[in-house]
Amino acid sequence: MDDLYANIRKDVKTGHDKALTVIIAGILILAAVVLIVGGWVVGYNRRFKVFVKNLSNSTTYAYENESLIAEMDGRHYKISADNMYGIYSYITFNKSGKESRSVPEGEPIVLSYGDGSVLKLWDQPDAQRANGYSLFLQYTDTRGRDYCYINYKMTLETIRTRYLMYDNIEVDG
Repeated sequence: MDDLYANIRKDVKTGHDKALTVIIAGILILAAVVLIVGGWVVGYNRRFKVFVKNLSNSTTYAYENESLIAEMDGRHYKISADNMYGIYSYITFNKSGKESRSVPEGEPIVLSYGDGSVLKLWDQPDAQRANGYSLFLQYTDTRGRDYCYINYKMTLETIRTRYLMYDNIEVDG
């Protein structure tokens, strides 16, 4: 029986074990990266859909109650129904943006929907854009949750000139 184990050498290892270990470790690392990135993408998409749904609910509420008030340059304006849906459509049309938590400096345009939700809009300096700006928006829903996005395809100036400067009634703040 002792001869049975005499030919087995414990210190001999083949190179196949190392290569297999490296391959398995690489596959596990790649799978972890794919899962993390995939989870973030799914989460981002879900958060954006919740933002759009909540903004839609606020816009509907403001339409039904004629309650959308914009504060711009120290003045307050009651926004017309056409303009409030124009703002909503403009913001949600591209369905793109980058999440951000750092709020730009300067005074925003503030849209109060009357249901407790608020949308703040800033010009975000952006040297890569022809006009030098992108749109930064921060929406606080009725539960107090914040959604912040930088949209590189939109500008605050477009919202100001198309939807805030005309056909709205100035009111006392």
